[in-house]
Order: sequence, then C-alpha cells, then structure tokens
Amino acid sequence: MDTHGTDSLERDIGLLGATAIGTGTMIAGGIFVLSGLAVANVGAAAIVSFGLAAIVASFTALTYAEFATIYTVDGGGYAYVAEVFDSDWSYVVGWLLILGYPASAAFYLASFADWFARFVRPEIALPEALPYWIPGVVVLAILVGVNLAGAEETGRFQIVVTGLKIALIGLFLVGGLRAFDADVVASSFTANATQFDDIALTSALVFITFFGFEAIATSEGEIEAPERTVPRAIFLSIAVVTVLYVLVVVVVVLAINDGGFLSFLAERAGLSSPGAATGFVAERGEVAMARAAQYYLGDAGFYVFIVGALLSMISAANATVLAGSRVKLAMARRDHLPERVRRIDPQSGVPTAAVVLTGCLILFFFLLFGVVFGASPGEGGGARPLLGLESLAHFADVMLLGGLVFVNVALIRSRRKEPDRERQFRVPGVPWVPLLAIGSNLALLASVELTSLALGTLAVVGGVVLWFGVID
Repeated sequence: MDTHGTDSLERDIGLLGATAIGTGTMIAGGIFVLSGLAVANVGAAAIVSFGLAAIVASFTALTYAEFATIYTVDGGGYAYVAEVFDSDWSYVVGWLLILGYPASAAFYLASFADWFARFVRPEIALPEALPYWIPGVVVLAILVGVNLAGAEETGRFQIVVTGLKIALIGLFLVGGLRAFDADVVASSFTANATQFDDIALTSALVFITFFGFEAIATSEGEIEAPERTVPRAIFLSIAVVTVLYVLVVVVVVLAINDGGFLSFLAERAGLSSPGAATGFVAERGEVAMARAAQYYLGDAGFYVFIVGALLSMISAANATVLAGSRVKLAMARRDHLPERVRRIDPQSGVPTAAVVLTGCLILFFFLLFGVVFGASPGEGGGARPLLGLESLAHFADVMLLGGLVFVNVALIRSRRKEPDRERQFRVPGVPWVPLLAIGSNLALLASVELTSLALGTLAVVGGVVLWFGVID
C-alpha cells in the first residue's frame, strides 16, 4: 500500500502561496462580523481577546508545525494521526475532516450568495426569476475548475484573491485610521479591561477563526521544502491575521465613539436614534462596517468593503476545496476510500476524483443548509431555521475541532513512541502544551449548539458504519 506517494504530486506552492492558503481561510467575511460583536462586548479590550485567541490557537499550531517537519505528505491532521497510530480507527479523523472542510466551504459560499443578493444584485440587471443562491453555485463551479487545473494554478489564484482582499481591507483601515484618536481607544480599553469573564468569552467566540492554518498542512504534499515552509507559513498567517483583526477592532472602536458616524449609520440603516447604532454594530456588524467604509471613504468605500468581503469568502472557500480534496487523496492512499479517489491526472497532476467529490459534498451542504432549510436574504426577524447557516457553521466546527483534538493526542503519543526521532522543530513543554490545546478544543466543542453537536455525532456514527459495513 502506498501511504505516501508524494512523487505523484508536484511541489508547486511556495511560502507565499502557503501563507495565502492560511490567511485566505482565516479571513472570511466574519472578520467584520466578529470584530463588531467583539467590540460591542468588551470595547477596545477586544484586542486582548483576539490576542488570547491567537495564542491558544498557536498551541495546536505548534503541534502541526512539529508534525510538518516529520511527515511531508498531503492530508494534514489525518495523515499525522494515521502515521502515529497506524490503525484503521484513524479513518474517523479523516472522516471528520472530509466532512468539515466541505461544510466550511458551503458556509462561505452560502454567505457569498446572501451578500451578493443583498448588496450586489440590486445594482445589476439580473432576471427576477433567478434564484438568489445561483451565484454561490457558479462560484463553486469556478473554484472546482481552478482546482482541477492544477495545484500551481490554485496557488496563484489564492495569492491573487487573498492579496486583493487584504488590499481592500487595507483601504478600509486607512480610511478608518485617519480618524485615529489614542484617547478614545485608551478610554474604551480602560473601561473594559477588568471585565475578565467577558474578555475570555469573547476570546472563545473568535477562537475558531484562527484554525485556517490546518489547511496549509493538509496541502503539504504540494508545498516546496515543506519542512521549512509549512511551519513558517502557519505562524506567518496567524501573525498577519492577528494584526488585521486588531486594526479592524481599533477602527470599530473609533467608529462607535464617533458621533458623526453614529448619526450617519442611524440615518442609512433607518434606526430610531444614534444611540441605537451601537447595538446595531453588534447585531449587524457586516452592514455597520460597510457603512463605516462609506462614511470614511465616501460612497465608493461601501462597495470597496462589499467586494473585499466577497473576495474573503471566495478565497476561504477555495482554500477549503484544496484542503478537503487532499484529505480524500491521503485517505485513498491508505485504502480508507476507494482506489479511484487516489488517481492523479497525468496532465494536471491533480487528484481529479477527490476534487470533484469535494465539490459534490460542498454542493450538498450548500443546498441542504443554505437553500432547503436556510432563510432567503432579508428574511430576518422570525425564528431561526432549524438547519440554517448558523447550524452549518457549527457543524463544520464540530468536525474540524474533533480532528484537532486527535492531532494533539497523536503528538503526545508520537513523543512516547519515538522519543529519539529527529524533529527539525519540537513543541516545547510536551505533554502540557498539547494538553492545553486539547482542553481548549474540547471547551469549544462544549459550547457548540446542541443541534449541530447531534448532527456531528450522527455523522461520525455514519462514517464508522460506512467503514466497517461497506469500505473495509
């Protein structure tokens, strides 16, 4: 059985491309939603919340960095666990990831369709009969096509889209920071600095956004000099995202303490008074920040923000298509999926069946959670759908967090199993650091809504039945 097969894939992704995969996954449209909610909770102390979240996420990132210097193959967490335990039960970790990645991508694309319908469609001539979700399906088809073209093309696409969205976010920051007032930020920070419980809860809220680094490790088989590149890309992407989140938090703090902006927001959003604007930022962070871009940059700023957010969703979805397909490839190489899934196209160097299967799973989650059970854009106010976008996001969290727990357990086992093995990078404080990572991941799992937790549990049971009843 070929458990590696790295000679079948070309290493076409460099440090820039690998970093773009990580940052592209971490910076989705939620950068503004989460920032607005975090500031509404704890003001400028949200900077501490994001910093804490980045540090705690780095505990697991350290584990991935060590494994990346040992096992330079595609598959990420699944491959690491399979190498350490060499058991058919490692299939469960792969199952978690091959459902978690498509669910994440479906969430990004459903969010794209929602934003497109609310902010772009009114400005262009599209047939009224065209379903609002069609743009999301079109983007999915494009992303699958890009991924079928080759890893190098996928990497270039990711670099371009991620670069564009960071540039547009940069424009938003430049506009907002022109009104920088250190006293305003300091006052907001001082007023909230002792709210330790709220700061910790807000940190937990934003914690999941930093786990895009896993997508880098999942594509390791196509990354140049992976022993050096993957650890660097992991920590570089976390650093870039942390800085961007902190700067966005500062702009949000400035905005909600700017009387002129609050009046502007109240007028544009149809609020009863400027005093209602702060609550609006917490509830509709994305709209509030779009109006902030308009306030600071003029009318063009509104569309700069919207395009930046749409690009964020596209790049995040593209990175998860790539990652999800490579987990399937790794599983097929260990006979955990049918043999045809491992076949590499001789011209493109791409696992065609794995990419197409990933696209089909994304479409399934997109249609089920985003269309069949989801609410159409602008349908807010009623009861939340039982299986809507929020449930989809939580389901993806359950799957991916479960995988992260197993990877940290695998590191502890690896150190005991092969204590003298050469490791170019070693996590300090083993087993305590991975135990901290396991604890934080389990704490997040405990906070997930019960519906999604139940769905995740059913999915795992279904995967086990599929393995022992059909595949094995």
